[in-house]
Amino acid sequence: MTEVSTNIHRTVKEFRDDQQLQDSEAAQGSIKRPQLVLDVGGVLLSNLTPAFWTEAIARGGADYAAVRSRYKTEIRDDLWSGAVTEQEFWNWIETNCPSVSPVAGQALLMDCLVPLPALEHLERWSRIADLHLLSNHRHEWLLPKLTNFMGLFRSVTVSSQAGCFKPNAAIYQIASESIGADSPILFVDDSAANLKQAERFKWSTLLADAEGNWIQQVEPLLSSMMD
Repeated sequence: MTEVSTNIHRTVKEFRDDQQLQDSEAAQGSIKRPQLVLDVGGVLLSNLTPAFWTEAIARGGADYAAVRSRYKTEIRDDLWSGAVTEQEFWNWIETNCPSVSPVAGQALLMDCLVPLPALEHLERWSRIADLHLLSNHRHEWLLPKLTNFMGLFRSVTVSSQAGCFKPNAAIYQIASESIGADSPILFVDDSAANLKQAERFKWSTLLADAEGNWIQQVEPLLSSMMD
């Protein structure tokens, strides 16, 4: 896997200065600056499935299919919506994956959130579009992994803080209100169901394939939105 740098080559102040200049130029020329909305899992960081679950369940000697089935029916929706606390999730893991303590589980999970190549393109994309995050995730896990990049985003919508998750329409409405701009929107996600819901909000969409070929389509699509 390509090693992804976690360093931003410009300071946040330099980025914001550039952003203000671009906003001013866009306003003077009546140019609608495109909005690029990015999912995280499978787009900027690796998904937790299967790596985290395979290892956690194996450590406890439990049956993979049985644990995953219980996860989906007992806690998944509440985990992503923030209805349960992070500690309650780790207590559930310890019960269902014997030998995996909350401390060990959290360390494993953070190790499984691996940076993906798209992170290297964020700064470049920020020059031609406003960037936003829209993710089904826990903010406790996500934000520390993206600390060095947060200055590039105009808004961040994470399901555990929003109280709802994709593909429910409510979280797209929250994201739309956070974006605020009357500009064309391109949404990138690795789930076709999530993209379908976004299209109901009149967003353009791009499916993030596992091979990362989608990355090369972002700039042409953003440029076409400015024509």
